[in-house]
Amino acid sequence: MAVVRGLLVLQGAFGLTGTLGVLTLMGFNPLYAVVPVVHAALLMTLGALLRRHRWALVTVIVVEVLAVAGWELQLLLGLLPQLDFTVNLTGLLTTLALPVTVLVLCASRVTARA
Repeated sequence: MAVVRGLLVLQGAFGLTGTLGVLTLMGFNPLYAVVPVVHAALLMTLGALLRRHRWALVTVIVVEVLAVAGWELQLLLGLLPQLDFTVNLTGLLTTLALPVTVLVLCASRVTARA
């Protein structure tokens, strides 16, 4: 569980770092930081609760499934000529590989406990 906890903290930190870039580009409007800060706080809180609560493990699975589904939706919407979605290595690692890794680790832990 220590690996999952570390990956959740890393995922939250990447989200906060990306938020700093968005804030800079959007004229330091704090409204752009609300959802990423809440998401990072949720990930870090769930990471702290993983060892003691089974529901935290299930919640992490739900959050990571939503993250992967959001990436897939961005990819599909990027096929429209009006919208642009650039796939790069950093985006693949932080928004797809990291959530999928956490998802696999948590799903294996849930099946081991059942």
